[in-house]
Amino acid sequence: MTKRTPVLVGIALTLMVSAAPAQSLFGQQNNAIGSNAPSYYYLGGKEGLMIGVNLWGFVDKPGRYEVPSSTDLVQLISYGGGPLVGANLSKVKIVREILQPDSSYKTEVIHVDLEHFEKKGAQPVLLLPGDTIIVPGSTFSTLQEVLPVLGYLGAILSGLGTILLVLHY
Repeated sequence: MTKRTPVLVGIALTLMVSAAPAQSLFGQQNNAIGSNAPSYYYLGGKEGLMIGVNLWGFVDKPGRYEVPSSTDLVQLISYGGGPLVGANLSKVKIVREILQPDSSYKTEVIHVDLEHFEKKGAQPVLLLPGDTIIVPGSTFSTLQEVLPVLGYLGAILSGLGTILLVLHY
């Protein structure tokens, strides 16, 4: 062992200890996913300032996304693989938590007609940290999901009715 070894070990330990807080501030989210605390902006490497948002409903890949802070609603839906065939783009909702002066949160629901956006080329809606975007299904798509279940129920009831008739006679 040389005289330099303890110095080098000391420098290495100092660098590791000082790098740990930097990792929690840069490149990772500042709050636990699923907590009631709001999401924050954070640095995401070469992507720059990032935010966490949620995408639900009739999109190809719903879930939680970490996206650049300049992301708008249409871009997020595109990140999610785009709307499904049964999506009702005229009734998209952005659910947003707004911090009140008394430190409580108020839920605001913003309705967005993306069909109008597509036809008229309206201004894109920028997202904020913690936004939840809900892309609902059309009435037809809901019926497509419900009708098979009703068909199975009808078959079961028909079978039960047949059994009761046979047992009764």
